[in-house]
Amino acid sequence: MKKLIFAVLALALLSGCVTKNLSVEDRQQIKTIKILPVYFAVDNFKYTSMTQAWGAGLGAGTGAATGMAAGASSAGTSALAGAGSVAGTKVADGATADISQAILNNLRAHDIDLGKLVRASFEERIKRERLFTIVAESEKADAEVEILVMQWGLSLKNFSTVLYPVVGVNGSMKRDGTSVWRNFDTVSAFTEDNTIAYTPEQYATDPEAARAAFTHVADLAVSKLVERMKQ
Repeated sequence: MKKLIFAVLALALLSGCVTKNLSVEDRQQIKTIKILPVYFAVDNFKYTSMTQAWGAGLGAGTGAATGMAAGASSAGTSALAGAGSVAGTKVADGATADISQAILNNLRAHDIDLGKLVRASFEERIKRERLFTIVAESEKADAEVEILVMQWGLSLKNFSTVLYPVVGVNGSMKRDGTSVWRNFDTVSAFTEDNTIAYTPEQYATDPEAARAAFTHVADLAVSKLVERMKQ
């Protein structure tokens, strides 16, 4: 039930119809915030490699990446270009399944948690820009911030043999139990500044490479989310 609630919330946010900017009054009166534990949908990992693109019958290159993105979007499953899986396509072959699981195992073994990376990046950005004072979860604050990492994974771009990290992040702020700000952002393989990419094998065996890629994509998503908060 909890996953269903978060999925419905994420879909609503991604639709763009419930985004909300901070009012002048709220911006003036909110001085301190507490950041709630980040919800990270670990099971929503999406893996799109060249092998999988061929297996899905979509062809290689741009057609594969954009075709899978279009299918995912129409199915309402993802806002990430090239990161979703098209409903009804064949499951990736054994080799692809093995490498994607090896990647997840490597991330878990070295505590590379995208939820933690997003939270750390958000805290650092808020402090650096002096937007609010962050207090501990046990302390009283003017407002509470909740961040949801609903979609994430690795995706090819065009004819790339390397994979780019992708992520979809939703953010909201409540003041006295009332929502005062809501927005979202996504980073796809085609996002201009998403430039750190590695081969599937590197993601599966090199924890520092994986950490660098996912830290970078977390920073990109948070940067865009905070810019929206400042609007």
